Amino acid sequence: MNDALALERPQAVTFDAVGTFLHVAEPVAVSYTRIAHEFAVEATELTMRQRLPMAFQAAPSLVPPQGCDVAEFERDWWRKLVSRVYGCGLDDANFNACFDALFDYFANPTAWRIHDKFAPMLLQLRELDVPLGVISNFDRRLHAILDALLPDMFTVLALPGNSGFQKPQQGIFTYAAEQMDISPSHILHLGNHQTEDVEAAQAAGMHALRWSFPPGDITRPRERLLSYWSLAD
Repeated sequence: MNDALALERPQAVTFDAVGTFLHVAEPVAVSYTRIAHEFAVEATELTMRQRLPMAFQAAPSLVPPQGCDVAEFERDWWRKLVSRVYGCGLDDANFNACFDALFDYFANPTAWRIHDKFAPMLLQLRELDVPLGVISNFDRRLHAILDALLPDMFTVLALPGNSGFQKPQQGIFTYAAEQMDISPSHILHLGNHQTEDVEAAQAAGMHALRWSFPPGDITRPRERLLSYWSLAD
């Protein structure tokens, strides 16, 4: 069995990032609208809320082709996605200035929030030498964001850009396990998406729980995780 209840105590713990413990400081549609207006790009919050999910659903894989410049590939991936959200041409000067500002905004740690009890929980696990990792479909900007908000917490960061896979592909979970040098069967993965986190991690041989650490309520997931080491308050 791969469910977390069958796991006596994990040897390592991995987390999804965005939507699990990493949350935007303001709604994404608000950010897109606010920054668009700074560069005379037409946008409303209602339109952004409608277009953003459709753009992500239609987006191609974020896994870069072999041999390409990963940073350049990821930036171009986002540029094309954002152009669809705004309905702008890629040669539109106002759009390109807007995109640069938007891309930089979400690279800035101030655009993100983490519950104030999340870092202390990770510290408790690190003090017990429990390896911690992140498995996310975000891009390489996540390195700097986590370095600023949760410095020295994670030993592994598995992304499409370095693993060659993206969730729900099993390979991104296998990559994380290999980097930790721990069998997937001894790793617990926590994420907020049933298919991309729980089912995909289980298919890769990990144990998994569907969890999120929302800004207002971290008590239950925190207590459940720490109970493996009898650390819950």
